[in-house]
Amino acid sequence: MPILSIFMKVADLAFTALNHDMRLTKATVRNCQDLLALSASTVMAGSGDLTVFRRLRKLHGRTEPDIPYGSHLAAHLAIGVLFLSGGSYTFGTSNIAVASLFCAFYPLFPNNVLDNKSHLQAFRHFWVLAAEARCLVPRDVETHRPSSIPISITMKSGQTLTRTAPCLLPELNLIKTVSTASPQHWTIVLDFANNPDHVSAFEKSQTIYVHKRSAYASTSTVFQATLQALEEASEATNSTTSMTSTTANATLEWLMGLGCFSSLDRSERALLLPPDAGAITQIGLESTVVDVKLILEKAMQVGWSKDRLRNVRLVFAFVERLGEGRGLWLDGETVDRLRAAVWTAFN
Repeated sequence: MPILSIFMKVADLAFTALNHDMRLTKATVRNCQDLLALSASTVMAGSGDLTVFRRLRKLHGRTEPDIPYGSHLAAHLAIGVLFLSGGSYTFGTSNIAVASLFCAFYPLFPNNVLDNKSHLQAFRHFWVLAAEARCLVPRDVETHRPSSIPISITMKSGQTLTRTAPCLLPELNLIKTVSTASPQHWTIVLDFANNPDHVSAFEKSQTIYVHKRSAYASTSTVFQATLQALEEASEATNSTTSMTSTTANATLEWLMGLGCFSSLDRSERALLLPPDAGAITQIGLESTVVDVKLILEKAMQVGWSKDRLRNVRLVFAFVERLGEGRGLWLDGETVDRLRAAVWTAFN
């Protein structure tokens, strides 16, 4: 990256080419700049890296009359590679992929649209043969919305990588397992080394479905959460034999259909009522995390003063600093939605 910056500074020097040597030097520096831009984008293909994009954005905005068509072509190719398919694709390293990229990014750029003397411009589209879909997208099994959760990638070499999905995975033939590592969701493991079905399923959709644990069991152990789930299933089976329970279920469904509860998922709705009847006397009027969440969302709709909204922004900063993995009751999706409401209120 520093080398690309150096060539960009040299190419920006305002001087008039008075002889053949100066014209040759200027064209060579520009070709090196374009080639380095394509090289940096190829290494970071599909990642949308901000550092690389800042330099490519400067190359895209050039309007000088002496900039040839080929230089603009290289800059636009580099931007497209950096955001390959919206960040869901990247380049492979197979023999056919390397050969295709060499044909597509051949470092002899045309002088105009019809210039095919040194290299056929149709070959510039060969990068398609090197593109691979390797973006892992976790989706909630109930809402089908993408979820941002941490994952752990174990390579066949024994190295362990920690990423936050959605993200691009390394080459599949180098991965041993991919597992979710979110305390708010049940753990899912993709065994690429021993299960060919996992590899073929990932190549088709690149999507895994995750299930949220109950809000009151999200920070507990897997054993405790499993017992809680079995207890809830048993209670649901027993309640179908009672007319009173049927009426209560219908009332609860009507209650959950109200607009103020529309943003709650199943795990959060479980906190609206205590897990057993005796818990009412135990908790008394004590609030739950869902109560606080509903209060914050209501405040965004009614409108608080700017001083109180500034205090809410401090809460967001605190949550962002600690992260979701430390037992916080505000998940990332809730914080993003409330932060957007605060931003709208201030503007």
